[in-house]
Amino acid sequence: MKRAWILMVLLWLASATGGILAATAQAPAWLRAARALAQMHYLPGQVGWIGLQSATPQIWWLWPSGAPSSLQVLTPDSPGSPLLFGALDFFAEVHGLPWSNQSSDWFDQDNRHRLYAAVLAAHRHGEGAPKPFVWVYVRKGTPETLSIWRYNAETDRGKWVLHSLSNTGVPGAITPNGTWAVYARFLSTRMTGCFPHGECYNDPGVRFVNYFWDGRAVHYFPRLAYGFRQSNGCVELPLKAAQKAFGMMHIGTPVTVAP
Repeated sequence: MKRAWILMVLLWLASATGGILAATAQAPAWLRAARALAQMHYLPGQVGWIGLQSATPQIWWLWPSGAPSSLQVLTPDSPGSPLLFGALDFFAEVHGLPWSNQSSDWFDQDNRHRLYAAVLAAHRHGEGAPKPFVWVYVRKGTPETLSIWRYNAETDRGKWVLHSLSNTGVPGAITPNGTWAVYARFLSTRMTGCFPHGECYNDPGVRFVNYFWDGRAVHYFPRLAYGFRQSNGCVELPLKAAQKAFGMMHIGTPVTVAP
């Protein structure tokens, strides 16, 4: 009821200001695609807008109950939003389309608009996301932790479904702060590299791997303890947490790393 009331208010505002809420003829393609992705539950919540042709356009993202404030600050309010990137990546993966936010495809405007058109066509056909939206939140505090928030489209609510100690990168190989979308996943893979102090490694069979940015990944790695900086830039988890996280994550899952 509360969300319906908010939408009614936005409609009234649109009428009062001469703008048009959710007017596809005026909205840019990325915004129409974002709305369609939200309605298909590739993204949580709903989007509305007024006055896109005015000097003061306004976009609202109506987040579901239980959405953390640290997620809400990631509102997809531009075509470069990491949440929008992730939703597009997942949609492309589901539909077998040649797309990755890590590739040069994004910079080809024709490719981008073909993807937007595919999203809008899927929405018209009544499609829905095959897996729930999840968000991974890594805190580099004391102790370091990883948590996962999952959206339930049927109840229009979300909740935390996983909390675990984690490890991030040592000085000189830090895990940077920011938000990125998962671009590759492996049940098991080989990892190689060298720590800043010179020690190198060649580890076969690293399990439950979710790459999200520039070789950084959320994955399992055996340690005597967790909760502090130990990795070469990745986010390491204990075995059970890594396995559970891998089962919930997918291509396009947004990963936020925060101080």
